[in-house]
Amino acid sequence: MKEDLTTIIEDIATGMLKEQGLTNRPPFNLIIPENAAHGDFTTNAAMQIAKYLKKNPKIIAEEFAIEIEKKCKGDVTATVADPGFINMTISKHLFYKTVTDILKNDKFFCNNIGNGKKVLVEFVSANPTGPLHIGHGRGAAYGDSVARILEISGYDVYREYYINDGGNQMNNLAASVYARIMESEGKDYEFPENGYYGDYIKNIAETVKCEHIKVISMKEPEALAICLKEAVAVISEGIKDDLQDFRVEFDDWFSEKTLYKTGAVETVLKKLAKLGKTFDEDGAVWLATEAMGDDKNRVLKKSTGEYTYLAPDIAYHENKYLRGFDRLIDVWGADHHGYVKRMECAIEALGHDPATFEVSLIQMVNFIKDGQKMSMSTRAGSFVELAWLIKEVGVDAARFFYNMRSHDSQFDFDIDLAKSKSIDNPVYYVQYAHARVHSLFSNAQAKGHKYKKCENIDKLTLPEEFELIKQMMRFKDTVTLAAIHLEPHRIAHHLQDIAASFHSYYYANQITCKDKELTNGRLNLCEAVAITIKKGLALLGVSAPERM
Repeated sequence: MKEDLTTIIEDIATGMLKEQGLTNRPPFNLIIPENAAHGDFTTNAAMQIAKYLKKNPKIIAEEFAIEIEKKCKGDVTATVADPGFINMTISKHLFYKTVTDILKNDKFFCNNIGNGKKVLVEFVSANPTGPLHIGHGRGAAYGDSVARILEISGYDVYREYYINDGGNQMNNLAASVYARIMESEGKDYEFPENGYYGDYIKNIAETVKCEHIKVISMKEPEALAICLKEAVAVISEGIKDDLQDFRVEFDDWFSEKTLYKTGAVETVLKKLAKLGKTFDEDGAVWLATEAMGDDKNRVLKKSTGEYTYLAPDIAYHENKYLRGFDRLIDVWGADHHGYVKRMECAIEALGHDPATFEVSLIQMVNFIKDGQKMSMSTRAGSFVELAWLIKEVGVDAARFFYNMRSHDSQFDFDIDLAKSKSIDNPVYYVQYAHARVHSLFSNAQAKGHKYKKCENIDKLTLPEEFELIKQMMRFKDTVTLAAIHLEPHRIAHHLQDIAASFHSYYYANQITCKDKELTNGRLNLCEAVAITIKKGLALLGVSAPERM
């Protein structure tokens, strides 16, 4: 409605100015006023063009009001307020129609801003050097919710996990496992300086010893190869299981190793060289990113012949474009903020539009339990696994809490609050609203009421009933904005607002009353609320229980 009214007001203003031979239309505001007495929308458009038309803004506003009502065909009533505001009130008919549409149209909250564009959302992508910890959970919840929101917004979405199974961290992983094997055999073997100390390494070492009895007597390179293969397999399987438990599914698990096996890394370096974007210096190959706004040029290939981390990453993103994706969304940890510009430069250097590449940086979360902050260090092995959080608070609470705040801000995750069954717990509060609707229907049925869907909605007359409908109308916009800005927290916030309005409505009014038609109208409203909440929770990967 806001979009429609904006267009209508723009057309009216343009027409008025055109009559006077004017072509430049000044900007105006169309807002939802805080005071309900000022209508559902108000605009300053008449005052904005008054100085150009050299007329009293109130007279112009009256002309606006007539045209608005005419173009809206009875759906909007427009009145004028000093010194020239135009207040617009949506007709009750449109509110009733909204409830009917929600009840009948499963795609009511969908939009088509994506228009079928292929988008690849790459998220989590934790190195297979250890289990997923609770810090990874935020990226998992965010990335999956973004993918769900983009799908409902008309995008062709592909979810991908990039397995960093190349690079020096893999050598450290293998050496860590091998060191534990040697240690368990009483043999002297120096633990790698940048090794991994968690108990999971000891468990993998025991598995390798059991399944590969001769590993102890093998030459070190052969033993390390076996350690690496087993470690990556065990850790990767655990990561997949944890994510599946967290309701996160991927279309593909893309291995970094394949970029080397297929020659994609060398191919992309040759392409950059051909485009004149690289240069040789001190025996190394450099990407000329400084000319594209980076603070310095970046090494792609060291003088030793080794590739830097940037080289395979560029090849990977080139691979994404070669697969036909129109838009790339990467979900990275906040510690990668310095990496964004160089990747943007690389994409531009390859001839792709940098605007098609976006990075969401996920800020850290502080986990609070029993009033104390929980500390973590993956390399030192002192971290809390995501699997523990899932078991401790449940998937619903974990996913909702992760998405309650903007991904680019830090926040405290209160474990005890997430576990509580009280109205202070946001996810419980929202889910309880959904369950309460189903309880209302059960009670109504027990009292002999025969529910008729989409009937008697015009019996709704209370201000709080229209406020609930407004909340559902706005939720459609919230979904669109969440897709545009890649911000699932907008969904979480709006669901809390709807739940608060519904609970207030429930306590203030008798839903099942003596008036059967009014009861039926109110049950229709309640069902629309339940549908809205369930749809919103689904976008966050959270369930909508019917009983609590």
